Amino acid sequence: MGVTIKDLAREAEVSITTVSRVLNNKPGVSAATREKIRRLVKIMGYNPNSIARGLVLNQTFLIGLIIPDIRNPFFPEMARGVEDRARELGYSLIYYNTDKNREEERKAFDLLLSKQVDGVILSFFSWSIKKTLLKLNKIQYPVVRVDSNLKKSIYPSVIIDSISSAYQATEYLIKMGHQKIGHITGRITSRTARHYLIGYKNCLRDYQLAFHKQWLVRGDFEHQSGYQQMKELLRQQDKPTAVFIANDIMAFGAYKAIAEMGYTIPDDISIIAHDDIELSSYLIPGLTTMYTPKYRLGIILADLLIKQIKNKNRAEIDDVVLKSTLVERGSVKRLR
Repeated sequence: MGVTIKDLAREAEVSITTVSRVLNNKPGVSAATREKIRRLVKIMGYNPNSIARGLVLNQTFLIGLIIPDIRNPFFPEMARGVEDRARELGYSLIYYNTDKNREEERKAFDLLLSKQVDGVILSFFSWSIKKTLLKLNKIQYPVVRVDSNLKKSIYPSVIIDSISSAYQATEYLIKMGHQKIGHITGRITSRTARHYLIGYKNCLRDYQLAFHKQWLVRGDFEHQSGYQQMKELLRQQDKPTAVFIANDIMAFGAYKAIAEMGYTIPDDISIIAHDDIELSSYLIPGLTTMYTPKYRLGIILADLLIKQIKNKNRAEIDDVVLKSTLVERGSVKRLR
């Protein structure tokens, strides 16, 4: 039989209630006693029974994470941040990958709720589950969102300022001397892709550069669409000199298309993308891209959700806005 709370209380010469307060981060215990009990927890190897603990506190100490595409390196890094912080705070994590399928989003919520998770982190979702979210809101069920929507949500959100990020990427190309700038979008049904497009167009307008429809081609955040759409751009008689691509994954496909068609980066065409996943620095030339702090994003998501679970007062939890930053490598040529 393992070490129990009674064993800790006897060794520390305090009541079981005092030990329980320390283990559950409750107030009313002196700093010296708190430190003594925490030291005994480590020395004696106390391992709380999460099932029993959950019954007492009406919690399972499980949280859910719904992600759209586990194959995209953006999401495993974000998920690692969620998992590390959740574990640090005494929670376990259940993942559900939807493969960007609306029906799977609904199934994800059904499964996680059936597991009685204490709350859910929802990343880059579609509005197909709007009714589910509204129902959960009525019962004050803890949910935290990742989104690129700058409008106030009924749930706490970590917001990636995608409009500003796309603007900055396009502006960088302009400052490097480019005036003929194309854009390969992400899946246009997603808010992130639409906000990238807004940022791109806003920047062209502010710098009084013409928007050319033929230089706007639609991708879907997958490498194959980057490959195909880059070929589409390169087949045009009047080609852009630079292209803003909505994520690094599509840029990988674009690199392949450029090489196959006998062009080189950045001498013939310049590329800037978004996300700065790890492999981007290994391309030749290295990919210039907008860095999003993915691991930090995951930590913040876990903090917001667990704060909501503990406090039960969503109004006191503010949204967090994350800004992307430029990472310069070798894929953009300065034009004279």
